[in-house]
Amino acid sequence: MDHSPAPIAVPQKTTPITYTTRRAIATSSMTLGVWACLVFWWYPFGLFMGSTAAALAMLSIAMGWRAGKEGQHLAWFGLFFGGSAAGMAFTSYRFMQFVFEGSLPLNPIPI
Repeated sequence: MDHSPAPIAVPQKTTPITYTTRRAIATSSMTLGVWACLVFWWYPFGLFMGSTAAALAMLSIAMGWRAGKEGQHLAWFGLFFGGSAAGMAFTSYRFMQFVFEGSLPLNPIPI
């Protein structure tokens, strides 16, 4: 009886197509950030989109996930656009609260 060893499994070569979900998260952080910059004045929606883009970008950067054919760091753009949009949304909301409601942004509770 001949006992031949089991064939050794060759690991699959990593290509840009292998990790499509990881690349999609890195890409979506940028696209959500750009979209959030375009609609930042819609208060809850713009702030939510910007925060989501920044969170996905930080996750992609921390895990080292890249996107694009050459492995560009699109998540850094997502962090920039998402943080900018969240900041603009929060600032515009506080400004409108001050202008139309008369309450100071530092103390929104009327005395």
